[in-house]
Amino acid sequence: MPDQIEIMHLGALRFAPADIRNAAGLHLVPDQAEAVISASFEMAAGGVLPIDFDHRSLSAQGTANSRAAGWITAMHVDGDRVMASVEWTSEGRRAIEDKSYRFISPVFKTLRSNGSVVLIEGAGLVNNPALPEIRQIASKDENMNPIDQIAELLGLSAKEPDKLTARIEALVGTETQMASITKAAGVSGDDAVTQVCARLKAPSADPAKYVPLSQFTDLQTQFASLQKEVSGDKSEAALERAREAGKLTPAMEDWATQLASKDLGEFEAWAASAPAVIDFKGGRKLAGKNPPVKTDALDETERQVASVMGISEDAFLKTRNATVKEV
Repeated sequence: MPDQIEIMHLGALRFAPADIRNAAGLHLVPDQAEAVISASFEMAAGGVLPIDFDHRSLSAQGTANSRAAGWITAMHVDGDRVMASVEWTSEGRRAIEDKSYRFISPVFKTLRSNGSVVLIEGAGLVNNPALPEIRQIASKDENMNPIDQIAELLGLSAKEPDKLTARIEALVGTETQMASITKAAGVSGDDAVTQVCARLKAPSADPAKYVPLSQFTDLQTQFASLQKEVSGDKSEAALERAREAGKLTPAMEDWATQLASKDLGEFEAWAASAPAVIDFKGGRKLAGKNPPVKTDALDETERQVASVMGISEDAFLKTRNATVKEV
């Protein structure tokens, strides 16, 4: 059963086509709706407004059965309409559920001067409503908007679409995760979740088949250290081969060391294609085994190195003589 029903529209009241009241210009001023609601309950006996059958309570006292179908306990403005909270009597509930009555017809007072509604006095269950634009009453499932139904099931308000969307997305995500878990666990059926939980509560794993996580982590660390050490040895060996081949000058040492450490394959590819820039035929190895000695001139190898480094021969000679021992 709906406990919220539409009682009246804001603005002009549109009666059935043949109703002469259409010409009267009756209306509920939107800005005055809240004041009309307050005044209606202040004037109501017992603080509630009656809903009867076929407006029988409007007849002279004692001339008609004016039993109540329900009681309006509150009203509020919702967009362009006034909504009423209703407590139905058992008879009123049955009348709606078995579809004996399908419409609500409000009882109200207006000012003769301008036709504006000033008081809502109650309503009646009818089958020929004077204001057909008011939504018909039906069972809750019949009349409820699908979005409202979803919101009610989730315990949210349909007026907060962002929260509603977030909750639905979370539920979809959870369903997807559960589907992945049950598939990985190899279980199915309506009790799939129960089966997964039972497995999680199963006895601990056989210690003969598994090692503690701490031991596994230690092994990973040791293996990584060994890999680094082996990689370092390979890098140094590749660098030494490049030096002996005359392809690595002192100015290139830092760059070559970084490249060999980061990507040994790329360094070896460079070393394979690089031309020799140092000639060791003279017996002196700038990047190899034999240290330089002080002299008054550069030899052919030293001139090549100076050229590669982009410095003058005089500057190279001065720097070399200042950093080597007398021989």
